[in-house]
Amino acid sequence: MNNKFPKIWILIVIVVPFILMFFLHIGIALGEYFGININVPNVDASVWFVFSGNYFGSIVTLAGVMITLKDGRKIYQHGKVLEEIDKEKEKLGKAICELNVLVPNTVFQWFNSLPIKEKGYDSIEVASVRRSIMEEMGKINKLKLEVMFFTDAYYMTAGCSVCKNPCKIQNILPEFQRIYEMIGQRIFDVLKEIDCYINDIRNNNLRNTLIDAYKIENEKCQKLGQPPQYSEEMIKECENEIVDVKFRQDKICAALNEINGYNQNEIPQLCNLARGYIIERKKNAYKECFSEKWNRKRGK
Repeated sequence: MNNKFPKIWILIVIVVPFILMFFLHIGIALGEYFGININVPNVDASVWFVFSGNYFGSIVTLAGVMITLKDGRKIYQHGKVLEEIDKEKEKLGKAICELNVLVPNTVFQWFNSLPIKEKGYDSIEVASVRRSIMEEMGKINKLKLEVMFFTDAYYMTAGCSVCKNPCKIQNILPEFQRIYEMIGQRIFDVLKEIDCYINDIRNNNLRNTLIDAYKIENEKCQKLGQPPQYSEEMIKECENEIVDVKFRQDKICAALNEINGYNQNEIPQLCNLARGYIIERKKNAYKECFSEKWNRKRGK
């Protein structure tokens, strides 16, 4: 309705003078041929032509002003869209740069370098490593949410699928999403695997310490000629609870080798896709499909 009203108003402004001129000519014809004057007294054809000329001159001026204002509004909106695209570029760059593929290897080596004391690992040191793992896992989830919320990398308008002049974004975005999610999920899964590995080793050390304590107490009882305080079945049960971490360790090492290669392949590819996406966004900033995104950002 809002779009139709200005068009109707413009149509009325242009058509009314033609209607008046039409009746003027009818009045002149009736006066010439039948002596009937239906025009306003003392207002002849020359006055009407002067009025029409001034009127049409005003319309042309008004049309020029309206075109200028409309173009100015388009230029302003185009500039604002470009500003939003630049902000989006910063968000995407931050999301990619903070996908730290070296973190899994760092925390894994950190834990493996911890000294094993008489009673096993220091609980404070182990807690620090595991806290770093949890923080990094939370960071990965946060980065993806920021990409989804603050950028259009996970958004495509409905018109993209039926666009008569499709751009490269239709191909760029699915590939960007696939690689970004693959890297983030892979890092997340390996960090989780490292945390389980740390927990298994810590529990194994606790059980080994407990078994050693059982055996020491039994030796003391044996020296005093007393029956053993802890049975062989109890010690065997503790030994069975010890987890073989070799398989998990090999799995982590293989995953770390894979992730370390992301800096040479997947990360540069992700950067190129993001760069191509921004270039296409700027090329298409004037299109209606992108003005839809612009209006959505402003809450319209």
